[in-house]
Amino acid sequence: MVGFPEPGHWEEGGARGCERVVTGKDPASLRAPWSAMGYRVALDRGVLRAELFGRESVEETKTFFEAVLRASRESRCPRILISVCSSTPVFQLERHGLIEYFRELADTSQRIALLGDSKDLRLSHEYVEVIAGQHGLNVRSFPDEAAAHRWFEDPRRERERRRPLERRGQHVSPRRPQERRAGEERRTAQRRNTKNPGVSAKMR
Repeated sequence: MVGFPEPGHWEEGGARGCERVVTGKDPASLRAPWSAMGYRVALDRGVLRAELFGRESVEETKTFFEAVLRASRESRCPRILISVCSSTPVFQLERHGLIEYFRELADTSQRIALLGDSKDLRLSHEYVEVIAGQHGLNVRSFPDEAAAHRWFEDPRRERERRRPLERRGQHVSPRRPQERRAGEERRTAQRRNTKNPGVSAKMR
C-alpha cells in the first residue's frame, strides 16, 4: 500500500509519534520483513524520516525517492533523514539520474542526512555526499542518528566536531607510539656510534 493516512494514524510496523506516514511494501515483505524492498516515510518531531530496507535495484531506489518527494512537497519539512538498511549500495548517481531527486528535495529541504547500517552503505553515502556537494546540495553522511540530529540542530558545531575526528582517523594509528619510540632509540644509537667510532667498530 502506498498513501497518506489521516494525521495520527500509523501503519502496522510504523513508529509512534509520527504525524503522517507513507508506507510501501512488497507483498513478500509482509511475511518476511527485510526479505524484499519496503519503505516508510514519516514526519517525526520536525524531521521527515525516510526509511528504506531491502533495496536491490536502481528502480526500487527511484520508487522510494518518489515517495520521499511527495512527502517532502506536502510537509515542506526543512530537514530530511534518509536511513537505508539491509540494502545493496548504489553508486553512479549522475548516470542513473538519482542526483535529480536530491535536487528536487533541496527545493523544500535545507539539509538532507544519510544513514546506512553497513560499511558498504556508508561508503556509498559518503560518495553521495561528495557528488551532491559538487552540485551545491547540502547532503551529509553520518555514522549514527545522534550525529545527524546534532547537524540538524547546529550544523556549524557538528561540522567543527567532525573535522578533528576525521583528521585523527586519517593520521593516527595504534602502532604509532611504538614506532616513534623505536625511531628515537635508533637515532640515539646512531649518535653514540658517531661519538665513539671505536666502540662501534668493536661491536661490529
